[in-house]
Amino acid sequence: TPQAAQLDAAVDAHAATFTDDGRTLNQKRVDALYDLVVNRPAGTDTPGGRSAAQVQVTVSLDTLIGADEEPGQLKGYGPVSATAAREVAFAPGTIWRRLITHPTTGLLIKTDPTTYKPTAETERHVIARDMTCTFPSCQMPAHRCDLDHIEPFDHENPTAGGATEPDNLMPLCRRHHLLKHRTRWQAQRDPDTGEVTWTAPTGHTYTNPPQTPTHIT
Repeated sequence: TPQAAQLDAAVDAHAATFTDDGRTLNQKRVDALYDLVVNRPAGTDTPGGRSAAQVQVTVSLDTLIGADEEPGQLKGYGPVSATAAREVAFAPGTIWRRLITHPTTGLLIKTDPTTYKPTAETERHVIARDMTCTFPSCQMPAHRCDLDHIEPFDHENPTAGGATEPDNLMPLCRRHHLLKHRTRWQAQRDPDTGEVTWTAPTGHTYTNPPQTPTHIT
């Protein structure tokens, strides 16, 4: 992408200013990227006058708390030292995203609820739980519905609320999804009973009882 190319050029330009101290070119590039992201003074622009680029470093919890020195993984590059990963993690302005992996296989099994798109696991959970569109009297099968955030997802500040997790998601057919967002219909789900209560623009309320879940393999 043009943004990636611009970032790549900025990293190369900054790496070229380093003295010949024995580091390889790749090591200089990693240090340059770190310097541009972490050591950039607050309120200054990145090259081109644009906002700071997003840099994704994945690091284990044990490394994060200093229990081991397993390298972090810099997206698009590869391993970086545990020290560099921790410095990026604790740098001012860093946003954390939780990833839960299987303890044996290391495969990703759950992502952070502050991301907008639900995981396949979360989607299967909601479809199996609700079975149909949750608007009163609608019987559209859930697998043909959109998954709607009951409390709206905050794209500007994902940690502020509207989490992408089963208790805040429900299936809505496209017609009722648009109705909810274009009118004053409101929904609330009781996490204890599973009931979804809808409030019409007139103030009348309608309650959908929980469905009997189906088994999905």
